[in-house]
Amino acid sequence: MKILTETDFLITAWSGGTTTQLFISPEGTTLSERNFDWRISSALVETEASDFTIFDGYERILIPLKGKLEMEHQTPNGVIQQNVSEFQLARFSGSWPTKAKGKLTDFNLIFKPNYHPKVHVTLFSEEKTIDIEGGVHILFLQEGICKADGREVHAPAILVNEQHREWNITCSAGSRIISIEMDLVG
Repeated sequence: MKILTETDFLITAWSGGTTTQLFISPEGTTLSERNFDWRISSALVETEASDFTIFDGYERILIPLKGKLEMEHQTPNGVIQQNVSEFQLARFSGSWPTKAKGKLTDFNLIFKPNYHPKVHVTLFSEEKTIDIEGGVHILFLQEGICKADGREVHAPAILVNEQHREWNITCSAGSRIISIEMDLVG
């Protein structure tokens, strides 16, 4: 399992603010070359109106962590409006031109369509240990403290298991995680 913290994250500017790359797979791939299978990031949107970057050949899942977002997607079949509040999930095609309104901090998962990610947001009201079965699992510790592999991990952090082994994590009360199970389709 890999445990990455703020010192491991890559921060870059974009037209609406900054984005923090939390993890990209496989390692060694880049956003600019569009040669990745999936990428996890968090963006700080500092302008009221922004245009999303086009990611042809990819799907997107976006979750507002702070604030809300109004999106207008230009699809081949017309315009789709999508409004999401804090910790709600929005899924859409990366190839759709998308205009957005709202200042916020968000969580982004961009992935090739041969993946079928299962994404859940969990806020722990009490300390709890969760067991995670084999497979590719990613946990974004957005708030709080968790223990994994004998190590105390403070938010923000990302925990990645690509070795398909079973593991567990103990989260303290008040911790919030976004868990992702990256399943390949077919």
